[in-house]
Amino acid sequence: MKNKVKPALRIMATVLAGAALASGALAEDSYDINRIVSAGNGVTEIIYALGAGDRVIAVDQTSTWPEAVNELPRLGYHRQLSAEGILALQPTLLIGTQDMGPPATLVQLESAGVEVEALSVDFSAQSIEKQIKSLADILDRESEGEALWADIRDSLDTAKALATSYEQKHQKKVPVLFLLTMGGRAPSVAGKGTAANAMIALAGGYNPAADQFQGYKTLSNEALFLLAPEVIVFPGSTSNPDMTPEKLLEQMPTLKQTPAGRNGRIVAIDGNLLLGGLGPRTGDVALSLAKTFYSENGKTNSNES
Repeated sequence: MKNKVKPALRIMATVLAGAALASGALAEDSYDINRIVSAGNGVTEIIYALGAGDRVIAVDQTSTWPEAVNELPRLGYHRQLSAEGILALQPTLLIGTQDMGPPATLVQLESAGVEVEALSVDFSAQSIEKQIKSLADILDRESEGEALWADIRDSLDTAKALATSYEQKHQKKVPVLFLLTMGGRAPSVAGKGTAANAMIALAGGYNPAADQFQGYKTLSNEALFLLAPEVIVFPGSTSNPDMTPEKLLEQMPTLKQTPAGRNGRIVAIDGNLLLGGLGPRTGDVALSLAKTFYSENGKTNSNES
């Protein structure tokens, strides 16, 4: 077994837990990966893609793929985990991202002898590669990790090549907006520092909102019009089954006046892809989006990427 990931969270947990944590933690030579709780859709997908899904005994609410995870117990949102619910399943390892918590829950789990591994995430190709390598190391799946990353990298390289070819021919990138339209709330636009913005960039698109603000923000009709997106991406599929391109245009009539609305270039992606870190489907989705962004006929359908 290679060295495990030791993030700042682990250091913080050790300081907070003190002697109780030290006495409860498993020794290195007895590290047990046979009963895993996975917190974060990206982490869960990677574990399954590495062929270690049979070790997972429970997942958080964001973990919806592959289909097999829907048969497992769900333990709440990955930022609001309950130590009692997790401990009732007698896990040996909790794996998630640095976003999982709250910290007090993680401390309690480690004090009870559960190993906790929090992987760093920053919504980039490098972060995906790092997560895959870290999980492959933890799960003794090094060769599978290398093959998985090679496949994702090939798709991302192809998406980049499509973007480069289009830019050379047309001397521009395609402006793309991601609209978060879930839970009955007013739609908001993804800016800098979001997983949605990272997905647009990995697909070779240009997000004009990222030049103006960070995170998600609700914009006025005038601001949306001025951003002039040529493609609009929104969360659909199992993450938001009631939303369609037609309903989005009905909810936001201003979009009909944008190039994306006029040309019908509105496409859904699985919103769960953007929760808990980007995962192994990122390459395929980025390539599918790139084909949508750089379609020479300027049209697309409403099928999910």
